[in-house]
Amino acid sequence: MFGDRLVVLAGGTRLSSRVQELHQLGARHALVLSTDDHAPLHDSEVARWVPLGIGGGFVATEQNRLTRMLTSPDRRVRELLDEFDPAGRALVISTPYAQVPEFAGRPVLNARRPEWVDLENKTTIDALWDELSAPRAPAEVLGLDLDGLWEATLRLDRGAGVVWSGDGPAINGGANFVRRVRDREEAADAFRVLAAKCEFVRVMPFLEGIPVSVHGIVFPDGTAVLRPVEMVVPRRRGSARFLYAGCASYYDPPARIREEMRNLARRVGERLRETVGYRGTFTLDGIATADGFLPTEINTRYGGAMVCFEDALPQLPLALAQVALVAGHDLGVSSREFEELLVAAADAYRHGSVGANVRAVHPTEVVERPVVFTEWACRFAHPEEVPQGTLRLRPSPLGARLELDLVADQLPFGRPAAPLTVAAFALADREWGTALGPLEPAVPIPDDTPIAPVVELDAVTA
Repeated sequence: MFGDRLVVLAGGTRLSSRVQELHQLGARHALVLSTDDHAPLHDSEVARWVPLGIGGGFVATEQNRLTRMLTSPDRRVRELLDEFDPAGRALVISTPYAQVPEFAGRPVLNARRPEWVDLENKTTIDALWDELSAPRAPAEVLGLDLDGLWEATLRLDRGAGVVWSGDGPAINGGANFVRRVRDREEAADAFRVLAAKCEFVRVMPFLEGIPVSVHGIVFPDGTAVLRPVEMVVPRRRGSARFLYAGCASYYDPPARIREEMRNLARRVGERLRETVGYRGTFTLDGIATADGFLPTEINTRYGGAMVCFEDALPQLPLALAQVALVAGHDLGVSSREFEELLVAAADAYRHGSVGANVRAVHPTEVVERPVVFTEWACRFAHPEEVPQGTLRLRPSPLGARLELDLVADQLPFGRPAAPLTVAAFALADREWGTALGPLEPAVPIPDDTPIAPVVELDAVTA
């Protein structure tokens, strides 16, 4: 597919990895039009790297700018394309959100069809669960009517409040348009945010449990279903907002919930293939509750949590396999073989991509420190200690990016990463002034046990 071809990478994540993978697959040369302002060190014989200067910090802002560039490239971009690919035959790969089918006459291989994008709407997805006879929490969808939303809140509240999820024309992700509502004041605050960006709001009881996601990959012959991944979503204490802090594969749901998730994902994948001709990766999100797995949404794209699988099997160019599937190419492997390969690798190798945007500080250089954990706290590691993670603060267009890298072989398998994230971010607030505020992790369901201490503090240190 890529052998001896020119390839344009327009935006996206982990571009350095994509460039190397394309080179290993025989691509002649790559032009990287990056939303990042800083080009990394790279081999000019392999790729030309051009920062576009349109990075916006928020995914939605950056993606909207990138879409405008793909749809109506300016003179500078057209000259770059003509110089790189005068024959106009290059292949184009854009971000997982891409909906533009061509870029200056060149095909965008991973462009999503409109009917695929429509399935991400949180206010219409319940129809799919009902078609599949899947257990789900009760929910109501309403327009932008505060009194009507409050009445629905009173009807659906089981004692822990409800969750309002807005959807509409704006890109929705990272818990941007999700609010927990427990009283009339929180309802009014949530309404002010959602009314400015959304067309409809879904009201659902707040579900206690671990936020989880499972990926399916739709092939022509079936759906490969992967292992569950924890969505690291701490709650802001005293606030209606959630903090989306990434994903991690350390957590193992109880076996019954793992199978519920994977079975439903397979049925979803087959339904998408039958009804809208879907190909490639999708995510099925929900909550692992005491009543089992309850779904909340799907994302019909290559999700950020796929990093857990990319790193578990780095010799497989997984993101490019996604591009090939979306473009209608045959990978030469069955969905079952692909599934067995990835699930075995990801069960054996655990990984996380945990971080949060920070506005309170504006560092000019990267600072990082090794850390260790107890059940209840995180601290910087002493020089003689084996670290269990690294806490990092780096410059970002929004101010800073706080990141936590966990060391898999220093942590027990099976436990959620959210409590560790909460402890590490509290340390960053104290030591670096990141001002994320008090956070709380999701409460494990009864099958789980609290996180056991992974390092003992002596009495003096404690």
